[in-house]
Amino acid sequence: AGHWRAMGKLQSKISFHSTKYRAKGSVEQVGSSSTSQQHSPAHSDGVTSVAALQPDLCVSGGRDKSVAVCSWRSGAALRRFLGHEREVTKVTPALDSSRVFSASRDKTVMMWELHGASGPSQHFPGHELVVTGLAVSPDASQLCTGSRDNTVCKWDTETGECVGRATISRNLV
Repeated sequence: AGHWRAMGKLQSKISFHSTKYRAKGSVEQVGSSSTSQQHSPAHSDGVTSVAALQPDLCVSGGRDKSVAVCSWRSGAALRRFLGHEREVTKVTPALDSSRVFSASRDKTVMMWELHGASGPSQHFPGHELVVTGLAVSPDASQLCTGSRDNTVCKWDTETGECVGRATISRNLV
């Protein structure tokens, strides 16, 4: 019984200290930094997808149909890619390249070059409904997409050609 009482006291001490820490408002003070307010938001509407791009960069997609590259540290939007006709549903970078891919409710996927033009460098039309899944090979040579149209497609990123298609028994990939 002595063991349990000791544990109970220890737990109450931990609880007391964590409550005391929160009561000081330390977390709120750190969070109220105005650094992120120095820049305009990356998107003019809701953000639908975010992915790490490099140690100091992230890529995001939004309801405003755009894809943005931002700095983690400053919050500044460094690049903005436009081309989708509807909300961006997913974004993902290719690990060993400077390419970023985005899927959209416009039934397409687009490829963007980080150091290229603001328009897409490749376009992947072919799904009949919103594209909800997106995966890319590390070297960015192949892309796999999934859609509510019950299909998964494999694409050649150089040609934009669908090189394989499979029908799935569920409507959400």
